[in-house]
Amino acid sequence: MASDMHQNPGESQTPPVAAQQRRAGPSRRHRLGTPSRIALGLLVLGIVVFALLRAHSAEHDFVTAFAHFDPARLPWLILAVGAEMLSFLCYALVQRRLLRAGGARLSRRTMVGLAVAATGITNLVPGGTAPASGWLVGQYRRRSISMPLAMWAVLAGGFAAVVSILVLLVVGAAIAGLLSPLEAVGCAVVVFGGGAALITVVHRLSAVESWLDVRGRHRWARGLRGLATRAAAIVQFRMTVPTGAHVLALSLANWTLDVFCLVASFEVLGRPIPWHAVLFAYAVAQVAGSLAPVPGGIGFVEGGMVGAFALVGSPAGDALAATIVYRAITCWAVAAVGSLMLFVIQRRPAPRANPADAAPSGDEGGHRLRTAPVGDTP
Repeated sequence: MASDMHQNPGESQTPPVAAQQRRAGPSRRHRLGTPSRIALGLLVLGIVVFALLRAHSAEHDFVTAFAHFDPARLPWLILAVGAEMLSFLCYALVQRRLLRAGGARLSRRTMVGLAVAATGITNLVPGGTAPASGWLVGQYRRRSISMPLAMWAVLAGGFAAVVSILVLLVVGAAIAGLLSPLEAVGCAVVVFGGGAALITVVHRLSAVESWLDVRGRHRWARGLRGLATRAAAIVQFRMTVPTGAHVLALSLANWTLDVFCLVASFEVLGRPIPWHAVLFAYAVAQVAGSLAPVPGGIGFVEGGMVGAFALVGSPAGDALAATIVYRAITCWAVAAVGSLMLFVIQRRPAPRANPADAAPSGDEGGHRLRTAPVGDTP
């Protein structure tokens, strides 16, 4: 692969570890992910069945929704597309900020192109998140970014996305009346507390390894020790609290702009916006789509979104019509543009190293790279 041709001399020990991790990773993800996918599939199926029970009224609402389409509302379609484009910019800035935290610099134009192409892969292949992440790591390697930093940036970006979606889910459930204010606060504490605990454990892997060494006679301890050793090869970078807050804010902005695209889809059809249900339905759909083993979460996203709207009392027909418009923009249009961007990127020759960026700069708060990744020229 092209990524193997641009390895830095100081990284000779990293690829074997990364290769072992890639060999061990898929089966482990499969074992851990299957129960969650089954549970989620049953949940989505239940929601869809609930929606189908209202199929007669939903059919009438759906026909009515499209019958009221007015070309004068096309500016809302332009706003929806604009919001989706801005969401890609936020996603690209998340990755760019994480790479900068490790001392690597890529131009905004490059990052936006990679973000669009990676999202296109997500919408085109089964289980698209994993292949898209692997492709993104490969593109970082082509630009002479070390394997640990490339994997860390992708994993940290995914972690920020998970926290963002869970926050939107909790807030949406509270707005929809499914959680009391006290329950919503408790859920928020769990989300942020769990995230903080995970970050703390990651930052203290050496202490975790020492603790597991003492219990090395147990099989579970040996297994966890090996996992901690492999993880330590990746999570060797640090961010300051302001940098972490910046990344989380950009991630929240990314998803919030996508929510606006859904809101604009109701406006395109001239249908009333169910404000109390929008955030909850959106978050449920994203959770369903992220765990579905199909390209772009097709069927799961639509079923989860329409079912969630119906669950909180919104007209299922209006929800279905708006969901079709929303998915046409965020799935099919993005898949088409992403495919084109993927073709363009793959046709380009591997970027040359920029000597001016060869010296590692580290994060504003701290960790310096052990190798010397370089960025591409703008």
